[in-house]
Amino acid sequence: MVKKNVFFIFNNVICELYRCRTYRELEQYFLPVLKMLIPFRYASIMRQEEKAPKIRLVDPLCVPKEFVEAEQNYMRFADDDYTGWLNCCRESTLFRESDLMGEQQRLRSTIYQKCYQKFDVYDSLQYGIVFHGKPLGALSIFRCREDGPFTDEELFLLSSVGIHLNQHMDLLLSRMDRARDTYSYDFPAIAARYGLTARETQLLELLTRFRENREIATALQVRESTLQKHFQNIFRKFGVTSRWEIMRLLSEGDHRE
Repeated sequence: MVKKNVFFIFNNVICELYRCRTYRELEQYFLPVLKMLIPFRYASIMRQEEKAPKIRLVDPLCVPKEFVEAEQNYMRFADDDYTGWLNCCRESTLFRESDLMGEQQRLRSTIYQKCYQKFDVYDSLQYGIVFHGKPLGALSIFRCREDGPFTDEELFLLSSVGIHLNQHMDLLLSRMDRARDTYSYDFPAIAARYGLTARETQLLELLTRFRENREIATALQVRESTLQKHFQNIFRKFGVTSRWEIMRLLSEGDHRE
């Protein structure tokens, strides 16, 4: 039975996960609270590189931030990783690294010596993030020897968090892909078709990059109350009532360069 305080921490972790609107926000909101549920010395999330000739993990998000050095080195030596099969699995997989390989063999490996020795890493939990059979990336949690071993209960908790992470990671990476596509929108043509002002066109371009209101207001140097007035004008000109209806119109219409 999961203890009551662990249950509340688990719920907080899930809430912070769903608070993330972009892949990069996982580093800001999700990983720090995950540490409250499963204590760790270091943690990282890496995503699968899209359309690469072979499967590889890229774009590390790390807590603490200085651990990014280890994961950047990992990208250089990934071909020597004896756990690399995790990234090819079509179902989510979770394991303790120490369960796969003995201590001496693990600490003498190229990956350990080139990437993690500097940080005194002793053991890790590795979770393959997969959604509907598609590998999306990996979540890795690291401890030093003095931190103690990962317990079976912690494996259970991470597996439970992973159910939510799989789904939300797919959403975040899909948003990232769509955001890249916005650069091909013909914004001058859209502005002419709907009678948008120059400021409204700027706002539309930021909106299609899935920016939050606060970020858009900062970029345009306006108050959020003024931003809402611009939104209402755009909604009226597009004949819609929400930003998501605008995104649907743009995605369905012929607005590409």
